[in-house]
Amino acid sequence: MSAGGRRTFADVFAEALDQRAISLGGLRDELAARGTPVSLASLSYWRAGLRQPEQEQSMRAVTAIEEILGLFPGELESLASPGRRRRLPRSDPFAVYPDRQQAMGRLLDELGMVNPYDEVIEREVTGKYDLDARGRAVRLTHISLVEAVVNGARRFALVTAGENPDEPPPTFTALGGYRLGRVLRDAASMVTVAEMLLDEELAVGETAILEQQVEIDAAEDDNELRYWAWPRLRSVSLWVRFHPDKVPARCEAFTVVDGREESEEVTTYGHSVHRTITGFGPGTVGLRWFWDDYV
Repeated sequence: MSAGGRRTFADVFAEALDQRAISLGGLRDELAARGTPVSLASLSYWRAGLRQPEQEQSMRAVTAIEEILGLFPGELESLASPGRRRRLPRSDPFAVYPDRQQAMGRLLDELGMVNPYDEVIEREVTGKYDLDARGRAVRLTHISLVEAVVNGARRFALVTAGENPDEPPPTFTALGGYRLGRVLRDAASMVTVAEMLLDEELAVGETAILEQQVEIDAAEDDNELRYWAWPRLRSVSLWVRFHPDKVPARCEAFTVVDGREESEEVTTYGHSVHRTITGFGPGTVGLRWFWDDYV
């Protein structure tokens, strides 16, 4: 990785090959089958950073490589051609909230954004969720590694959706990597959008770490934390921390992809439970817990 946190074509290409456990020979064969042949020597040079694809035929192969390796559309292409805007997936980042899409879109429009990922995308996310002795949520700490998809990237937005109209809106505090801009809320849909202004402008491929604390005044016991991952993230980690006086009887982790949920029991260690999932999205990943009176 180059200085300043910028990831190169070779960085992303080599990492994707390792994550998918695909050899250069296997990739060469798959590219040939798709009608976009590339020599083994060229692929080796690209991975080592000795050369980058430049010609039109090579760039067509790069598009195919992104598909084969499960990368974002344009992820390698934008690094091979500096200054080119990365193409985001066509899927709707708010598909999981069909009844709130209009409110989310309107609030983002007020900020001059089409979606939270106009300038940067999340690559890795960690969410820490704290509950009090009543079993009610009091705090969410959100840490994300973001990567620029345009040159001069300065903004990101955190979108939250409440579930109980009796609860006051959340309060946002910048802990690092950015300062808080405007915070907009639609009371009817309980949607809040917080604008995050990065400390430094980023060029395409450069990264930053942002940490944000969200104070919550929950009106009732909570029993679930879920995160909607869009587009595909390298990793999502959720960590729920219970008060020693109120620890659940059991916990489970779950994912929801294309409407299909899969879940499994997870162990509570001390007063907390966590789950990490890699190479995930679009979809929902979450933790839920069951108090004694619900078992």
